[in-house]
Amino acid sequence: MSKTIKKHINKARSLLRNNWNGSYTVPAHGLYPHQWNWDSGFIAIGYSHYNTEKAISELTHLFEAQWKNGMLPQIVFNRLKLGSYFPEPDFWRTDTSHNAPDNILTSGITMPPVHAFSVLKIYENAREKRKVMPFLRWIYPRLLALHRYLYEERDPEGIGLVYIRHPWESGMDNSPTWDRVFDKFDMSSVQVPSYKRRDLSSGVSAKMRPRDRDYDRFVYLVDLFRQKRYSEDAIRRDCPFIVYGPLFNSILCASNEALMTIADILGKSFDEPEKWARMTSKAIRMKLYHEEDGMFDSLDYNDNTLIDVDTAAGFSPLFCGAATHEQAARQYDYLNSRSFCALHQGNCYTVPNYDTQKEGFDRVNYWKGPVWININWILMKGLRRYGYHQKADSIAKDILQLPIRFGFNEYYDSFDGQGYGAKDFSWTAALFLDTAYDVYEEQRSNIFMTGKRSVQWTNKCLNETAEQTDIPDKRLSQEMHSAIKSIKSKYYTDRGTVNYASIRGSLEYIEYKKLTAGLRNFDPGTLENDNEAKAFWINLYNTIIVDGIIALGIKSSTKEVIGIFRGISYDIGGLKYSPDDIEHGILRANSRRAYFPFRQFGPFNPKKAYCLSDVDPRIHFALVCGSRSCPPIKYYSPERIDDELQLAALNFINSSEVIVIPEEGKINISEIFKWYKVDFGGEKGVIDFIARYIVDMDKKAFLSQHRDTLKIEYLYYDWNLNR
Repeated sequence: MSKTIKKHINKARSLLRNNWNGSYTVPAHGLYPHQWNWDSGFIAIGYSHYNTEKAISELTHLFEAQWKNGMLPQIVFNRLKLGSYFPEPDFWRTDTSHNAPDNILTSGITMPPVHAFSVLKIYENAREKRKVMPFLRWIYPRLLALHRYLYEERDPEGIGLVYIRHPWESGMDNSPTWDRVFDKFDMSSVQVPSYKRRDLSSGVSAKMRPRDRDYDRFVYLVDLFRQKRYSEDAIRRDCPFIVYGPLFNSILCASNEALMTIADILGKSFDEPEKWARMTSKAIRMKLYHEEDGMFDSLDYNDNTLIDVDTAAGFSPLFCGAATHEQAARQYDYLNSRSFCALHQGNCYTVPNYDTQKEGFDRVNYWKGPVWININWILMKGLRRYGYHQKADSIAKDILQLPIRFGFNEYYDSFDGQGYGAKDFSWTAALFLDTAYDVYEEQRSNIFMTGKRSVQWTNKCLNETAEQTDIPDKRLSQEMHSAIKSIKSKYYTDRGTVNYASIRGSLEYIEYKKLTAGLRNFDPGTLENDNEAKAFWINLYNTIIVDGIIALGIKSSTKEVIGIFRGISYDIGGLKYSPDDIEHGILRANSRRAYFPFRQFGPFNPKKAYCLSDVDPRIHFALVCGSRSCPPIKYYSPERIDDELQLAALNFINSSEVIVIPEEGKINISEIFKWYKVDFGGEKGVIDFIARYIVDMDKKAFLSQHRDTLKIEYLYYDWNLNR
């Protein structure tokens, strides 16, 4: 982990400490002085990585304010901070409801129910899980009560879709989606109670906040609720804002899945949350999907029409797995376009909250176009669920670099990254922490002391005893390519992670092993040109690593086997080639390994005959060491090897393995560039190489202008398996 990442982890922790209020964390001092519902859910996830007690306290305080009918309120008010926010308890008048909690001041609406998901994260990230069990037992029935309330009171059709009755319940207060609903309001006969906005006196510009027109409708709805004494049946009959939203329901569906796991941990039946999860997933898929544009839209309950407005919320069904793979593919194509900042577009940050090509897009105003870290985090998780890891990595990079470069703000300009809204915003810090720990955290236990398996040495030829297939030498290379491609197509994701367990017993792997036996009689000199040789050796390197991990039964990391890159080998033409021989000897034109004084092959080693004549540094983004920080594993073809290596370099340079921080005159880069800087022409050559491939033109110019003074920091290399 680089110094910069560590420094900002400490900054994020310090921010949360400063926003801590004794029992919970305020979203931000000034604008948000109380406890907010889903904010605390995200904040608890951040705490779960380093302070289990605070994570538990965060949600305990929130759930102590749960209504008697199970509703979890949007705001829990701090009596000592009253007078600086609107609307406060004197306006909500929740005391008129028999369901409101006794002696606790709250609002009369709820928010997206991320909490079961958060509770499960607290348990999973806890070092001493037994200490979390009392909390799990305490909160589980309260989580069930929350979900039961939603399905019993907010699902009038009984199909698994839960409605919201105020834009504030969506979490996306002034989304362009709500404009369509507000336009249907007949305000001519409505008497909006007098009120005074407090948000504009907190130092946030009016151009970043909802309009007065919107606030009139917000206030009108609150007035309606208090007139109905918060009776759900009465509200539903008269409320002009009853909307099924994809974001709210997708978070509910994901929390149902988490509830199932929590129930299992506690030894309880998970039939009820499992039924809810199935119902909601199906309803999202069947009722909210807009086939014409491949998006999930909100549905207006009052007139049963889809609201055709394309915001980032429309991609949220990826988070809970509600989308079919066909729907997900269409979603990915739209998400990875100029509308929402495409991969390698270079002049934007992912993911703008609203389609940048649509009328009404506003890169400054609240939920009408800026980038929000919590929405990014949800979409990142969803993309990983469907195997779109490259796009997920791009989002992860922005979750990290936006706070590093521009501060822990409420939201960010989708083009220049400038921070807007409240400063020192808690969920931004919390989800930065979660992402940083996920992407860069060092293994918590030393690999040499895992307790699960002992570290081993090996000297194993992987094709020594394989049953040989009857294929002529001149066809073996072609057949090997086909076999590797077949394994890749079935068992590697688009990001290059590998399903090792499935490969082990597959027919494709059995066939591949037969072909490796044929290598014993194969002459590498029959490879006709450098392109064919380069593709052959790269593919062979990547597959011998996979073969070795399977053959040695590696469970967690290649570090379980000391010297694995020297100790495993293939017999090729009577000579044994290790991964180090292939990488440093052949592909790196007989170079030295990092921190090793001698070239890979001595002067009389017969393998020298097959070394490439020069080093192509792009190979470092094609060779895969079986670890999470390696480049993605791909198949390389002799005919297109140059274009494929160009793309591999482009993808790696624009991933979370390269973070440029102009504000601090720094660049954080993968340790690959440290180990092999000689291949790039030294440190200045590394900077020039990165500048050549980075797509952001401002960063490209910065790197070129500051190449002689730029401070380089290296990111931690994660040796955990790329499973």
